[in-house]
Amino acid sequence: MNLRKKVATTAAAAGLAFAGVLGSAGQSFAASNGQQIHFHDSSTVVYSIRIQGYNQNGQAASGCFQTPSKDTWVGGWWWKGEVNVTFYKNNSCSFATYYGETNAWVPTSQSGDWVSVYS
Repeated sequence: MNLRKKVATTAAAAGLAFAGVLGSAGQSFAASNGQQIHFHDSSTVVYSIRIQGYNQNGQAASGCFQTPSKDTWVGGWWWKGEVNVTFYKNNSCSFATYYGETNAWVPTSQSGDWVSVYS
């Protein structure tokens, strides 16, 4: 293996190791600065939800999420403070199929990463 290939291989390995550290640090950090939402559809008629509130950086955030089963974990979105969750009877958060809504309090930190919201 020539020197150029050795340097490229070493740089690639270092980059992967660094990315792995960043990925795991993001998960640990987020649990202490916001939580993810677990939605439980106790009504069994909700096919999508819109979550509105503030993310882990204090920025306003909103997203529409399909709820294909009775329990849906909305991963990758981190919330904190008060969030509003609106329920819809279709899978695209269409106001024409509005079913209801609730507000939930999402703590900045807790022992787990998930806060449950119920329809």
